[in-house]
Amino acid sequence: MSHEQFEEAVALYAVGALERQERQTLEAHLLTGCAACHSSLKEYRAVAGIFPYGLSPSKVPRSLKLKVLAARLPGVAPSEGSPTTPETRLSPGLRIGALLPSLLPMPARVFSPAFAIVLALLLAGTASYTVYLHLQSHAELEQRQRVEAALQQETARLATLQEQLTQQEQAIGTLREEFNRRIGNLGEVQTTIAQQDTELALLRAELAQRREETGNLRRALAQRDDMLTILRSPAVKVISLAGLEHAKSAGAFLLFDLESKKAFFYAFNMPPLPPGKTYQLWAILDKPVSAGTFVTDPGQKGRFIVRNVPDLSRVTKFAVSLEPMGGRPQPTGDIYLAGEL
Repeated sequence: MSHEQFEEAVALYAVGALERQERQTLEAHLLTGCAACHSSLKEYRAVAGIFPYGLSPSKVPRSLKLKVLAARLPGVAPSEGSPTTPETRLSPGLRIGALLPSLLPMPARVFSPAFAIVLALLLAGTASYTVYLHLQSHAELEQRQRVEAALQQETARLATLQEQLTQQEQAIGTLREEFNRRIGNLGEVQTTIAQQDTELALLRAELAQRREETGNLRRALAQRDDMLTILRSPAVKVISLAGLEHAKSAGAFLLFDLESKKAFFYAFNMPPLPPGKTYQLWAILDKPVSAGTFVTDPGQKGRFIVRNVPDLSRVTKFAVSLEPMGGRPQPTGDIYLAGEL
C-alpha cells in the first residue's frame, strides 16, 4: 500500500471497520513510527469518541415500527392495534439500524459501510468545530467589551487633558496680559511664560501620545469586529497551512467568509523575524498574488484581516514567505508555510 492509502485507511481503522488483512498491514506500518499516521489516528479516535453524543433521540411513528418489525424480525408481525410487549419492543440500537435503510434515499443505500463511517466522522467533526467557534465567539465578545471599557477610560483621560490644555492656554493668555501691564517686570514675566510654554508642550506631547493610543485601540476594536463577523458567519471556510523546512513547528489557518469575501489569518510558532524582514501571505492562482504582510508578536504569533481575498475557486493553495519589509509584488524569499485547498 502507498502512504496515501495508509492515510485513507486510518479513519476506518479508528472505528474498527477494516478487514483483517488491511488492519494487519496498517498496524505493521504504524509500528514503523510514521508520525503523520499516528497523529491522524489520534485525531480520528478523539472524534469517534464524541460522535455518539452528537445523536439526538427522535420518536418513531408506530406504523413505521410495525413495518420494521415485519421486515427485520421474521415471525414477529404485530397488528396495528396490538400492544407493545418487551418481546416486540425494539432496542435503540436495533431501531436505528433497522430504520436507516428505509429513511436514506436510494443512492445512499448503495454506499459502503466505510463511506458511511467516514461521513459520520466528518459530521461529528463539523459539530465539534461549530461548538469551538461558538466558544471562540463568546471569548472574543468578552475581549471586545474589555477593549471598549479601556477605550472609554482613554477617552475620559483625553477629555481631561484637553481641559487642562485649555486651562493652560487661558493661563498663558492671562500672563501675557500681565506682561503688557507690567512692562517693567519683563524678565520675570518672560520666565514664567517660558515655563508655561514648556508645560504646554509637554501636555501637547502627552495629548498626541494619547491620541495615537486611542487610534491603536480603535483599529484593534475594528479588527475584533471583523474577526467576530467572520467567526459568526455560517458560510466560513477553514484553510490550514503547515510549516515547511524553515518552520517545521509552525502552522496557520485562514478563516474565509464566503459572504463578506474577508478572511482572518492566524499563524503560530513562527521563527523570529530578522531585522528589516516581514512575512507575506500569497494566494497561488496562475501566479502568486499578495494577500498582505504581517509581523509576529513576542509569542511568535501573527494575525491580520485579509480584505482582498481572490476568488477561492481559482486559488490552488496559500503560502507564506519571508520578504523585505513592505513586501514584494512576487515571492523572493524562502517559503515558511503552505496549504492546499
